[in-house]
Amino acid sequence: MTKASIDDLIDGLADELEPVRPRRVARGSLWVVAGWIGGGAALLWLSGARHDLADGAMMPPLPMLSFWLIVALGLAAAWSALRMGLPGVGRDYSGWRWAGLATLALPLSALVIGFGDSHAAMEAARPENGLRCMIEGALSGLGVGAALFFWLKGGAPTSPTRAGWVIGFAAGAAGAAIVALHCTSNDMIHIALWHGLAILLSGVVGRWLLPPLLRW
Repeated sequence: MTKASIDDLIDGLADELEPVRPRRVARGSLWVVAGWIGGGAALLWLSGARHDLADGAMMPPLPMLSFWLIVALGLAAAWSALRMGLPGVGRDYSGWRWAGLATLALPLSALVIGFGDSHAAMEAARPENGLRCMIEGALSGLGVGAALFFWLKGGAPTSPTRAGWVIGFAAGAAGAAIVALHCTSNDMIHIALWHGLAILLSGVVGRWLLPPLLRW
């Protein structure tokens, strides 16, 4: 094949190609931040803030600790999901798992407390005392989940299953953190169970619903 014919072949293959705007993590991060703000604004507008925050005070120490642990999980999972949407080989997306391990301190603490006061544990586990928090938490994270889904849909992640898990956990943690600004309970068992279930439920939904939609 002559050089001229090779050049003609290359020109023919590239003739209809158009430049693609490079993907920037900063742009995806703005989508995620908008999801957090939108979910928080919607919940607080509909249901209001917890009484101490509404009065300008601070959360008690244990709810505040759980809040920041869940925020750390949400941010770490969102960051991992954002990086999955970038081209590259051999990237490490497991950083969010360390935040997840730290968050396991909440159910472990609740388990110890439950052994010491089984009556309080049974009360906290009653659906009427926490089911609404779980549902509100799952719904409040939908904006973050949608932002990450559309980011990864354009990036075609190499492992849709893993991406589904991470999107779900990022959305669930965002929702659980948001609902903590509204939920009036300071009980560690309530927080670990019902707020934690919002994270777990979102992760499972992300795992089973999103991978087929993220495949190439």
